[in-house]
Amino acid sequence: MLEKLTFKIFGFTEQEVRKTLSEGGLTPLSVEETCRDAKLVLTAEDASKEEMAFRVYSLFTGCVYRECDGTLAETVLERLRLYNQTLSVAESCTGGLIASDLVEVPGCSDCFMEGIVSYSNRAKTVRLGVNPTTINMFGAVSREVACQMATGLMREGVNFAVSTTGIAGPGGGSEEKPVGLVYIAVADEINCSATECRFEGSRNEIRRLAANTALFLLWKRLVKPIDFDSMVIE
Repeated sequence: MLEKLTFKIFGFTEQEVRKTLSEGGLTPLSVEETCRDAKLVLTAEDASKEEMAFRVYSLFTGCVYRECDGTLAETVLERLRLYNQTLSVAESCTGGLIASDLVEVPGCSDCFMEGIVSYSNRAKTVRLGVNPTTINMFGAVSREVACQMATGLMREGVNFAVSTTGIAGPGGGSEEKPVGLVYIAVADEINCSATECRFEGSRNEIRRLAANTALFLLWKRLVKPIDFDSMVIE
């Protein structure tokens, strides 16, 4: 008897998923992908389910976040709920997309504390405590500001915080800081790390990619602490 196996994978386009599967000797029933968030469906005999899962995890190391259908936001909230932890979000370029994804999940109030859209520099300083000198020295789109945005959310009762700041376009970019440059920070009660991302696409595509990536990086932190400062996602 053939059984369908579903995996959620982040960081690959549909074409890249199919190519990787083909190189690994696997033929999918279907692959659906939106902004690098892919749903992969395979078939396997009961006796080979574990082997099939092992092959998928081997092909997409560190990128398989779910073994059933569901969203990144659901996966993050399930992980937070499992350990009785909470989350707050500060968004600039994503403009509330992360918070919207979270509140679409029923029962999110168990874990989700608040979401702030701090779009202007003044909002970043007044609402989140970002140091104006940091903005003057590094610019609003920088690792330093992203981390201060996230740490500005950390207070009693908050275990994790995520922030985004970037240039979604179509204007506003420069040679040094082009359209599609986004910094995403993840903070916990001990430290804060940020990763630099360089996305391509329309304004909405860049914002959606940034929101998805932020949720994925948070999931990675929840599963295993990593140092984002050395990472660049393109």
